[in-house]
Amino acid sequence: MMAALGQTNIGYIGLIRAQEASQRAGDDLLQAMNVSSLSWVLFKQGRLKDAEEAAVRKAEQLRPDFIHDSARKLGVWGILMLRAASAAVRNKKPDGAEEYLSLARTAAARIGSDQTICATPFGPANVGIAGVNAAVESERFENALTLARSVSLPDNDSLSPTWKARYLLDLTIAYSGLDRDHEAAVQLLKAEQLAPEWMRYHTLTRQTVYELAERAKRRRTPIQELADRLDILD
Repeated sequence: MMAALGQTNIGYIGLIRAQEASQRAGDDLLQAMNVSSLSWVLFKQGRLKDAEEAAVRKAEQLRPDFIHDSARKLGVWGILMLRAASAAVRNKKPDGAEEYLSLARTAAARIGSDQTICATPFGPANVGIAGVNAAVESERFENALTLARSVSLPDNDSLSPTWKARYLLDLTIAYSGLDRDHEAAVQLLKAEQLAPEWMRYHTLTRQTVYELAERAKRRRTPIQELADRLDILD
């Protein structure tokens, strides 16, 4: 939370306390998840190489056994792979990101269904969402929409409404990048139904709504009305 608010120094203090608690508990997987959080904080700071390396180092230490290890351990390892993939693709390393995503897919397939592991979602749908995000980040919009065809969002609570809304935002960006503004607007309206308050304060969402509203050829289109609800246009 503190990292999201731009208070990364306080966030580091929280991570230190969390790591101390997990060490006292003797829980190696909680310690690994703390490194996942560290990777995310580094990512938010723009320290992409450090974010990737932190996640990969901890994943190498876990060395999961795909036959005998628990879903929890495979999930933590897979989450670390997704952290590394996010950092790599943002750092203009799409091939490296795809390698991490491939490994995460293997872990997700072994688990079989989406689960909440150490308060973090992981499973086939979550990995699919990460793949779409990586394609969007590297501006491979056609590829993103192709990947999205195999993503089935779970009906249970393994993915939060904001997580699903963020995925729909990626679809919006892909459609928008291909000048398919109607389909882009449809995805945004779906996202609003899932997480209206998140949309109101999420910077990238607001920017995307603004751009689509500005491009609308006529007034009072659904995207214009959404922009009004989010107080984006004058």
